[in-house]
Amino acid sequence: MKVRALASLSGPMGRKVLGDEFLVSADQGRELVARGLAQEVPAAADLADAADPVEIPTKPRKS
Repeated sequence: MKVRALASLSGPMGRKVLGDEFLVSADQGRELVARGLAQEVPAAADLADAADPVEIPTKPRKS
């Protein structure tokens, strides 16, 4: 699981500071998130599925 540190962390995953993104096991990730020390970073595939297509507005043409 990829997570982003919400605080300075030190432990089995090494030293991390606010905003660092790093990989941990799913169990460690859930524990960090539950304790409010990290947030899960969605996978790129998840972001692509969740993104709605963006419609680009066009100017009306003068007749």
